[in-house]
Amino acid sequence: MELPNNLNFLLVEDMVSDTFLLQRQLKKISANPEIRFVDSEISLINALKTYIPDMVLTDFNLVGMTAFDVLRITKEYNKKIPVIVITGNLKYESDREELLRKGAEGFFLKEPINTLNERLLPLVSEIVERDKQQMEKLNSERRKYASGKSNSDFLREHNFGDREEEEQEKIEVASNSFWKNLRSLFGNSRG
Repeated sequence: MELPNNLNFLLVEDMVSDTFLLQRQLKKISANPEIRFVDSEISLINALKTYIPDMVLTDFNLVGMTAFDVLRITKEYNKKIPVIVITGNLKYESDREELLRKGAEGFFLKEPINTLNERLLPLVSEIVERDKQQMEKLNSERRKYASGKSNSDFLREHNFGDREEEEQEKIEVASNSFWKNLRSLFGNSRG
């Protein structure tokens, strides 16, 4: 099966060097992927709301959270988004089993990094094939968000400008009216 060229991946990783290595591997899976990186809970939540990835790939141990947190947060925001755990090491096999039981799609060790794409490809292919309708819904959600954002940006750009002009006109009219009323009360002392 040939994968779509434009898969949208969200990497949850707190090591900058690893993000570049993972990005290189993902580009071997999908020719022209959109890849975003997050490293905190708040940026994860924001990306899930605004970026709406096809899948989330997360490290196991992160600063301030673990893969369990990433899985929980992702599923709370959108149950359709699959989560894959990629880690440097796993101290406890029970964590792997628990993550899979709670809904992670897969679990991989980063090393050897140069073969990660080959190890990920069967699972990513399976997800894409199995979840075609869900991925289409994610694409639809992305388009709706992009359209809504575009519309709100347009309205913000144009309506607020009009409102500012209207407000300025109201201020000028009120000011002129104030001076006119003041002159009529005290006589026309200004020429």
